[in-house]
Amino acid sequence: MLKIVRVTSRLDRKEFTDLPESLYRDYPLWVPPFSHEMKALLKSRGSQLLANGPHVFFIAKDDNEVKGRIAVGIEQVMNNEKSVKHAYFTLFESVDDREVAEALLRTAESWARNKGMNYLKGPVSPTNGDDYRGLLVDNFDDPPAVLMPYNPPYYASFFDSFEIYLKYLGFQYDLANVISEREIKFTEIAMDRYKFRVEEANFRRIREVSADLQKIMEESIPNWEEDILPPTYDELYDMAKTLKLVADRRMVIIARSGERPIGFFVALPDFSPIIREIEGRLLPFGWYKFLRLRKSLERARAAILFVVPDYRNKGVPSAMFLRAYRNIQNMGFKEIEGSSISSMNLTMIANARRAGGKEYKHYIVYGKSLLKRPLSLSEIYGPAASRYVPKGQRNSERVLERI
Repeated sequence: MLKIVRVTSRLDRKEFTDLPESLYRDYPLWVPPFSHEMKALLKSRGSQLLANGPHVFFIAKDDNEVKGRIAVGIEQVMNNEKSVKHAYFTLFESVDDREVAEALLRTAESWARNKGMNYLKGPVSPTNGDDYRGLLVDNFDDPPAVLMPYNPPYYASFFDSFEIYLKYLGFQYDLANVISEREIKFTEIAMDRYKFRVEEANFRRIREVSADLQKIMEESIPNWEEDILPPTYDELYDMAKTLKLVADRRMVIIARSGERPIGFFVALPDFSPIIREIEGRLLPFGWYKFLRLRKSLERARAAILFVVPDYRNKGVPSAMFLRAYRNIQNMGFKEIEGSSISSMNLTMIANARRAGGKEYKHYIVYGKSLLKRPLSLSEIYGPAASRYVPKGQRNSERVLERI
């Protein structure tokens, strides 16, 4: 008999963590998470999302066999900032059985409703990154880049009763055809006209780099942006220290006007083939393979791009792209996978296409009212509500577009 069990014991945590190994046995492109990071999440460590409010983990069991899992929680800091009453779910996995998936989702809905929330959304990322953020809904044949979602195609069918909350676009770049001569000329003119420069990050001055990134993000993230808050200095310092370990300084570019930091771009090698080979385990011998094979990688991942508002249409993104792409090409990479971009972010979508990006994957974050009525746009999107208009109803999904 199917039952939903709250994760409380060491055995429960192990079953939660181990489920994907059997679930993805027939999906050779799946990239397992690092086992030590997943174990930390199950102990509520290493995640600002989990630190910002109550959360629980559940597993679905049938005759003591684990069939699915889900985590549900409340991001209280985000809710207070956006004036909404949202719960989230993350780390969702399920066998191809609608009964299992619906039981897990009903459990998440009930928990959130009992906490006084009026909306459930997900899947979201437990690390506030791209990993687990949204379901992949198409193009299951191209390998996922590192820290990008990947799931069985049947997952989307479990969310028929949900709305589309957010949609993200994935871009791919062929380094042999990135950035036209016309765009290069435009970039050179823009740098001269608007008096800015681009440079590689100096990892020997990591605290100053962290402070620069914080200034850029505080200016760059508008208060209406969905589900994003500027990180603290400590969070960015931790991120910068990680970048120093996994990225090359030639792949981390900062733009400046005088001494003012106005933008930054971060790329890193796509480690997914190596992570797949070591099965997400760095110990005892995974580190050796990781270091030995990293020079064989042919794809890079463009992970982060922020530009302050007054420089977004002045060639800054293109200038950082150009500097990074030339470095990445000289380092022997053949291709770049772009970080997913919100369908709301028309400026960044235009920049991606201008830089030669090919839109090739899509990810959906779903949402559902927990009340016995549809929610208003303000209840769903908070300060971003004015940027949406309903276009109609279809199969219980609210179809939205940016004004």
